[in-house]
Amino acid sequence: MKALKKICTALMLLAFAFVFASCSSGSDSDDDDSSTKVLPPSVGENVLAGNSYQYSQKNFEKTKTITYVFKDDTVTETEVEQPTGESPETEITEYKYTYNANIGLLYLKVVSWTFDGVKMTSMNEVYECFAKVEGCTVKEAKEYFGDADMFAGNISKCYFVKDDGNILLGDYFDDDEDVEGSKFGYAENAALRANFDGKEIELNVGERDSWKIKLDAKAKTFSGKEIKGSYTVKKATKTLKDLNGYDKSNEANGYITIKFSKLPATLTSAQYNMKTDTEYKFIFDPDCDEYKKL
Repeated sequence: MKALKKICTALMLLAFAFVFASCSSGSDSDDDDSSTKVLPPSVGENVLAGNSYQYSQKNFEKTKTITYVFKDDTVTETEVEQPTGESPETEITEYKYTYNANIGLLYLKVVSWTFDGVKMTSMNEVYECFAKVEGCTVKEAKEYFGDADMFAGNISKCYFVKDDGNILLGDYFDDDEDVEGSKFGYAENAALRANFDGKEIELNVGERDSWKIKLDAKAKTFSGKEIKGSYTVKKATKTLKDLNGYDKSNEANGYITIKFSKLPATLTSAQYNMKTDTEYKFIFDPDCDEYKKL
C-alpha cells in the first residue's frame, strides 16, 4: 500500500505538471490548438537520434539521475530518485518527438508513463489507479483531476549541442497567455522568486520570507493579505541555441512584469526598495541542466 500511495502522489504531481507544460507550449500559428495530438513537422538534421544523455545530481537529501535515450522519432526519459536512507524510485516516460534543428527546439508528446513498474498509457488508466489507491470511484477520480491530461498537448523544450557532444536541455516559455507551473527570478535581485502553480503565486526570499497569494490567471491578477497586484507576460524571443548556450538571467528567455498595488515591509525595505504602481521584471527560469553524452 505504501508503494501505491507513492504512485498516487506521483500521478497527481506529474499529471498537473504536464497539463501546465502543455498549456505553455504555444506555436507561431494563431489557430494552434495545444490539445491537438499532432506534433509539428521536423526541420533540419536530427543530431540526437541514436544518442543517450545523462544528468546526475547528489546532495544530502537525495540522489537523482535522469537519462534520455533518443531514437529516430521516440525518446525515453528514465528518472531514478533515491532519498537518503530509502529505496530508489524509478519513473519512465516515453515520448514521441519532432524537432526544429534550426532554432534548437524539441516538441514532445507523452506516449506512456511508468512509475515503479505500473505503466499507464491513458488518463483512464490514471483514473483507475488513483481510484484504487484512494478508495473512490473512477468518476470521482476524473472530477479530481479535472482538465489535467499528461497525454494531451505538446511540450516544448530547448536544446543546445555543445562542442564536446553534451547537450543543454531547458524549458521554453513561448506562451503569452499562461504562466502556470513556471518559475521566475527578480531581475534586480535573484533572491526574490515568483513561482506559479495555477491557483497561487508564491513570492519568496529564500527561507526568510514567503507569501502565497491567490491567483486569477485569466485576469492576470493576484490578491493576498499583504500583497496584491497584476502582471503581464512577455514570451521568449530566443532559444538556447540562439543564445549559444545557457544564460539564466537573459530576458530573451521570456519574462513577466509585476505591478504591485500592495507590498509587505520586506519588499519596501532598502534591500528591495519596491514601490506600488511600478513595474518590476521577473525573468523566466528555463530550469536548464547539462546532460553528458554516454
